[in-house]
Amino acid sequence: MSRSVKLYYDLMSQPSRALYIFLSTNKIPFDRCPIALRKMQHKTDEYRRQVNRYGKVPCIVDGSFRLAESVAIYRYLCREFPTDGHWYPSDTVRQARVDEYLSWQHLNLRADVSLYFFHVWLNPLLGMEPDAGKTDRLRRRLDGVLNFFDQELLSGGSGQAFLAGDRISIADLSAACEIEQAKIAGYDPCEGRPALASWLTAVRERTNPFYDEAHKYVYRLAPDHIVTPVVAEDE
Repeated sequence: MSRSVKLYYDLMSQPSRALYIFLSTNKIPFDRCPIALRKMQHKTDEYRRQVNRYGKVPCIVDGSFRLAESVAIYRYLCREFPTDGHWYPSDTVRQARVDEYLSWQHLNLRADVSLYFFHVWLNPLLGMEPDAGKTDRLRRRLDGVLNFFDQELLSGGSGQAFLAGDRISIADLSAACEIEQAKIAGYDPCEGRPALASWLTAVRERTNPFYDEAHKYVYRLAPDHIVTPVVAEDE
């Protein structure tokens, strides 16, 4: 019997989407274990006890071993399963660049996208009216971090197609899934950012059809003025 991991995920979660794409693209056998964040299934005593003590997604279970936090999961999968070397390079410098980005992302790109998404899109669903002043401040923060991403990380004179070199890595996949989330809140991350737009297209092309499969809800929830691919309805 081939070895298979269990992935506990919700496709509304950015790191869940990234791991779903990573596992699928690398043909790592995995059992799909969807967890509905909207139903708070990740906060139940059973989930905390049997799956993830932190009460979050994503999480994997490999035999009796349970592992949370997407960055730790990427690294574990790259050690334990055959994966293309470009995802997490063995070359010290390129691997350091991947680690550098992932360390930076959490309190920068991920934080700014998430804060805008929660305030503009999620809070109104929970009956909370967005504050116009706060919306403007959060949008300026998001503008700033995406401009930095476009102008420094992608257009900073390196000539590289991706964040850590000329081939896609887990840094690119993680970043793309974070950036896509802003579209649900009516924010177009590609507008006025040609390097980011080209890079995002390249990440999608190199991981499809799994990229579109993982982002189907993002595409459907994005307002009409945000251009997204058309995906088939669930059967």
